[in-house]
Amino acid sequence: MRTMVTKQPMHRSRDRSIAAILALAALAVPSIALADDGTYCVPVLPSRILQLRVRPAVPNDPTPIIVDQLGPDFGGVGIVMLGAPEAAGTALMIGGSAVIRTVYPPETPELSSDPMLAVTITASDQVRAGATVDLTSGGSSGTDASASPCVEDVGEQVDVVAPRAVSIGDVLPGGGLLPGGSLVAVLGDGFQPEAQVLIEGVALASTSWVDSSRIEVVTAVDAQLDGRMVSVTNPDLTSATSFATLRTADLGKSTIPLLAVTEAIFPLQTRASAVFAAPATGTFFALALQNPGPADSIVSVELWDAGEAVASATLTLPSGTKVSREVSELFPGVIPGAERVLAVTATVPVQMLGLRGNEDESSVTPVLPALASP
Repeated sequence: MRTMVTKQPMHRSRDRSIAAILALAALAVPSIALADDGTYCVPVLPSRILQLRVRPAVPNDPTPIIVDQLGPDFGGVGIVMLGAPEAAGTALMIGGSAVIRTVYPPETPELSSDPMLAVTITASDQVRAGATVDLTSGGSSGTDASASPCVEDVGEQVDVVAPRAVSIGDVLPGGGLLPGGSLVAVLGDGFQPEAQVLIEGVALASTSWVDSSRIEVVTAVDAQLDGRMVSVTNPDLTSATSFATLRTADLGKSTIPLLAVTEAIFPLQTRASAVFAAPATGTFFALALQNPGPADSIVSVELWDAGEAVASATLTLPSGTKVSREVSELFPGVIPGAERVLAVTATVPVQMLGLRGNEDESSVTPVLPALASP
């Protein structure tokens, strides 16, 4: 990653007023969480993939969703937002827990379906008998289970994909902008010869069964794979479904400890430009960027304060990479005022998200752009 910082002349001003940007920003910071407080226990079996599909129900509740009991025997956690291309979130990965906060525009009548979180958890063969993953809405992580017993019946808000004779463990690549003719590998167990693969909304040119753990397909059209449902159906009608999750390389962790353990759950929508108004609350504000496309992108970030550009930075974001940086890391030595705004442009559209951190409360909240263009 290459970062350049330059001072800008103080006489320039943005056509859009800071007041208008801040007014729009106030509409872009809601969170969603499960409708009912409580802890739900989900059994985990060794060497299996567990997928939780959580349907957030309350659009302006800041209470996080907490996935707990993620010990060293879990190989990885993937989180993707479904149903809303502009929905996004954060996952604070600390102390064996994923503390998830989500955000989506307050008025989204064009949504194809309700926003939903898909949390995919990989369990190793070392997972102990009777192990569970706990899903909590309300309260905080690390709750004493004896004082607040969990509920085994997860109800209608959480859909657990139970272990079956056939299962999908991974989809490679799990996301990104794929041109027609791209090879996609579906990995798992129990695949039978002549098994059929479907990728939601994507026409396939061919399907090739490799063995019981791998099927390869070739896409017939250009498509963004992130968050799409992938299904495998065997000739005997046993089947499995999963959601594709993009995995990108991190260009290096932030020097701010709380930001370093935060994973951005990026909106599926890519942007060529956006404006982020840093909220007045919190102890830091950061910008998260991810490039899901096949080409490198040069991202320019301008810092505006009280209607004037005061500094700029340029970042090179190679294909399949991501980065999160706080304002002070983007602009060393520059002390912005209370009305700071970040104007972001990219030579190739990328996924963008603001991160509002509060080190006193150990929380990081996602912030959507106040103004954006595809």
